[in-house]
Amino acid sequence: TKFYKNKLVIFLKKILNIVWSTILIILITFLSTLIIDFFFGKKILELTDKFWVKTEFYGKIKRIDHEVYHHGLKPNVKMKNVKGFEDYYTFCTDNHGFRYKCDTKKRGKHFDYVFMGDSFTEGSSVSYEDSFVGIFEKISKKNVVNLGVVSYAPKIYLSKINYYLNNGFSFDHVIIPIDISDLYDDNVSYRLDKNYIVKDNYERGENLKLRRFLRKNFPFTNFYMFVIKNLNEVGYNPNNANLDKPVFHKDAILKSKWTYSTDKIINGYWGPVKSAQNEMIETMSKLHRLLDERDISLTIVVYPWPQQLENDVEDSKHVLMWREFCKEKCSNFINLFPLFFESKRKNGYLKTYKKYYWWNDIHFNKEGNKVMASELMKIIK
Repeated sequence: TKFYKNKLVIFLKKILNIVWSTILIILITFLSTLIIDFFFGKKILELTDKFWVKTEFYGKIKRIDHEVYHHGLKPNVKMKNVKGFEDYYTFCTDNHGFRYKCDTKKRGKHFDYVFMGDSFTEGSSVSYEDSFVGIFEKISKKNVVNLGVVSYAPKIYLSKINYYLNNGFSFDHVIIPIDISDLYDDNVSYRLDKNYIVKDNYERGENLKLRRFLRKNFPFTNFYMFVIKNLNEVGYNPNNANLDKPVFHKDAILKSKWTYSTDKIINGYWGPVKSAQNEMIETMSKLHRLLDERDISLTIVVYPWPQQLENDVEDSKHVLMWREFCKEKCSNFINLFPLFFESKRKNGYLKTYKKYYWWNDIHFNKEGNKVMASELMKIIK
């Protein structure tokens, strides 16, 4: 019995040594990887840019932080065959980091028309040529620039336009498609200091610290986390094959709710909806003054999300507030709500949604972008 006990002890010691050795090797490897990643990761990422551009990960690293207007796009991005909601598309930026056609020459600093907005304006899941900005440029034959980027809101509109006007850029006309989500994003996500520098709102900023720290200091660790996230299928888009009822992400439902809800305070917003509206109007009034001082025209465009078509009215809170704002401040106010609501009356909600929006999403598809561009052409005299 004593003999077998000794044998068991020796065996367990060997197992324990193997386990500790394995843990030590893993720990040393992990720490070594972090050290290499910290000192050389960014450089390796730059040297292997042509490889990353062919991956979905590049969609993350093409978006960069900005010290003044919060975030933007890398200059000279050339992404081919990017996987979209239903098809593949191209995503390219010019020498300034503005979304544009691929294989374009260096562009200057004067533009006839400037588009500013969020993901709708950036052109979610369509090539530049199929976006309403690209269609507008082609038809108008004007010198056009797209400053829009996903998750933008009025505080960033003001900050970014001010930044470029102070850095040698000149514009004749600014067009802002004001998005339904702008109220939520402006109220919950961002704050603006007296120098027009955009910061994350306090709670949101705390949540983003780790992500930004990893992206800045450990780019390859950030890549591994991206891969793990995708392997676990923790994606943004819901998986829904039912073609009779779209399923929307919870964020889209929350951000769209303010226009048709009768609640003065909506759970998830920072304070009363009316206060958020007033704050947004104040920011846009500052932008108007900035443009007016430089004799730059302003056009505001409003359009519905699918949630507005389903739950809201044609004269939405969104429409009413920007129509009133534009009475003395805008060269043009373009309202697409009547067009989409007329389609709903004739064809029903589901057919209208399928015709103009990506399935299970709130963004315009190619047809929706065509309609937007057609309405925008009305401002060309």
